[in-house]
Amino acid sequence: MDIMGLIHDWADIIWIPIAAVSVHKGQRIKAAAFVVFCMLTMRLQVELIRDTGFDTGYLNFMHSDIFNRAQIVYSVFIVLFLILSHYSPNTRGAIYMAASISIYFMAFFSSMLIMLL
Repeated sequence: MDIMGLIHDWADIIWIPIAAVSVHKGQRIKAAAFVVFCMLTMRLQVELIRDTGFDTGYLNFMHSDIFNRAQIVYSVFIVLFLILSHYSPNTRGAIYMAASISIYFMAFFSSMLIMLL
């Protein structure tokens, strides 16, 4: 694999240090974990669809690669998560985790819908 392909496949790793820097002190580990889980879930979703033989989605409505669409969708949700985290500094741990899980599932279902197209 060439270096540009490697950079393209792992471009979303840049969100981990951004998440660690952009949120408040008590939220750093949780925000970084959120980004890592989003990255892993995205790759699992892409592999699941690609293993069935559909590189552009099941409906073939959009002709772009599903990996690119998934990266865009997850990046949008990561940015949303980081903005919400930054503007909620005094959120208790349980509330913060509940919000993180909610945004994670929104990202999961939205990316699956976009990848299926």
